[in-house]
Amino acid sequence: MIFKVQKIEEDIDFGCEERMDDEPVMAVVTLQDEAGAEKRVKIPDQLLYDREINEGDQVIFDENGKLQKRIRGDWTERCKKANVNTEEFVSKMEALKAGKKVNWICPFCGGNVTLLEQESSHTVIGCDSCDMRIQLENH
Repeated sequence: MIFKVQKIEEDIDFGCEERMDDEPVMAVVTLQDEAGAEKRVKIPDQLLYDREINEGDQVIFDENGKLQKRIRGDWTERCKKANVNTEEFVSKMEALKAGKKVNWICPFCGGNVTLLEQESSHTVIGCDSCDMRIQLENH
């Protein structure tokens, strides 16, 4: 699911105690989903800096449950430029082709990559949110 970052605030609620020195500085991020519902999540402030997430950005939760900025633009151009882990990519494609459930988040839009079509001659794997499609021939 894609969210829009509505607000980023410093987390100042430590209860009756102060933040411990070894605890990361946290931020409270207000997110709005596509239906307009809002939710607030606590996230390490450094993660927001590292991933260049700002108010107004569109974000998704990655496979580890951490916020990731939504990648926009032409996915084929991005794929050509991306440093893709080929073994992992092929492994996930083969697992989907075999009918296994795979947790695979589209790196281009944040949607879910799933098995879209499977016939005797071919299999189509793609994202349920963007136009990313891969057609595999069945032998």
